[in-house]
Amino acid sequence: MLSVTLLLVVALVVMFHYSHNAIEKESLAKAEQMLNGKAMYIENQMHRVEVATRNMHWNVERHLDDPNAMETYCGELVMSNPNVVGCAIAFAPNFYPEKGEFYTTYVYRDEEESDFVMMTHDPFVIEPDLYADVPYVGVNWYNIPMNVNTLCWVRPHAPNDTINSTIISCCMPIHDKTGRPVGVIATDVSVEWLSRTILREQPFPNSYCMMLGVQGTYIIHPDSTYLYHKLVTIETEKEKDPEVHKMVESMLAGEDGCRAVNFEGKDCFVLYKSLNNGRWSACMVCPESDIFSANKRQQIYMVLVTLLAIGLIVCFCFYFVKKQLDPLNMLANSVKRITDGNYNTQIPSTSRVDEVGILQNNFGAMQTSLSRHIQKISKLSDVLQERNEELGEINARVKEADDMKMKLIHKIADKMILPIKEIDGVVATLDEQRSNLKKEDLQTMSEQMMSNTKAVTDLLDQMLNIPKKKKKKTS
Repeated sequence: MLSVTLLLVVALVVMFHYSHNAIEKESLAKAEQMLNGKAMYIENQMHRVEVATRNMHWNVERHLDDPNAMETYCGELVMSNPNVVGCAIAFAPNFYPEKGEFYTTYVYRDEEESDFVMMTHDPFVIEPDLYADVPYVGVNWYNIPMNVNTLCWVRPHAPNDTINSTIISCCMPIHDKTGRPVGVIATDVSVEWLSRTILREQPFPNSYCMMLGVQGTYIIHPDSTYLYHKLVTIETEKEKDPEVHKMVESMLAGEDGCRAVNFEGKDCFVLYKSLNNGRWSACMVCPESDIFSANKRQQIYMVLVTLLAIGLIVCFCFYFVKKQLDPLNMLANSVKRITDGNYNTQIPSTSRVDEVGILQNNFGAMQTSLSRHIQKISKLSDVLQERNEELGEINARVKEADDMKMKLIHKIADKMILPIKEIDGVVATLDEQRSNLKKEDLQTMSEQMMSNTKAVTDLLDQMLNIPKKKKKKTS
């Protein structure tokens, strides 16, 4: 279990590591693809506006002798481009003396009905609520292209630098036949349209996009309060992560890239891409929690599944081990009973063909064989006990016979004493008085000696016959 659990944990850690990296790459690729798509769409739309502005610019420069034609050109440019909200053609002071000091033509869409256009020649009203008291020669959308003398994108703002415009303008200087800039054609695009394009679709729930202009001004931001003359360099000064400042420098330098930063107190991945030939930058902020939310859910699910799997494995192992140990426990109890002397303990047979089943059947066969041998030994013991009892009785009779034998031998020996003494007396008399004895005396003594000898011989025969009688009796 420890080995399986360790291997499972190692496998999960390795899987989570690689899945974390894979999800990070896939999520960043998804965000980068979406950002590139947005940037490409904006670039295409800006390019369309630039192309329309260049085409109209060509017509304007060839008809500078007809100031009234400017109304037609402005109207055509606005009506033929749905994303254009206005077009202004403004000339240098006194370029047309018959029109007064300032001459401009401004055609713009009605805020309520976009298909309806309005036109004005008022040099003080180019965008309502923004240039009411300032002639066009005092604003940046006119001055910047006149100074740089090339096509450029400008975000208009009031001279007091307090209010941002709701439009951005593609501006191009107008030249006379000598090549001297004498006016500006400005094609306006709504910031709201750009905002919808940038903000309408995001790769993650809490991700958002921003668009920065020249010097780090906010052109588009989800929080509209950032759009009023806040600079990204100032807003990011409070950030403690040095990667944020490096990222801002890279964005302002017109570079593309992706950085992992701690931005606004959250760990984020910021992808950024340059626009408008590096003068603008679009970036997408993707919180790390959003990117790895699916991975975290997957980790939670995998941990739960792993714990459930380990629990099931533990339960299965306990069940399996218990099932395997049941016959072993039964055999252990049987061995204990046999050890206690109960040799008739029955061990049931089993149909299992594994090692435990073979052991149980063999142990049962061994117990049966042991029981039979014990029974035989018990019978032999009973027989031996009977024989021992019989031998004890025989031994008692033999002992009794030995006692009788000894008594008989003593009795016979006592009977032999008198004849032996008489023989000894006769022998002594013969030895002492042999020369003085008569023939009759010798004959009498010889007969007496023979009689005593025969008596002793009979007694000895009786003594020798005692073991034979005892053996017959014992048998």
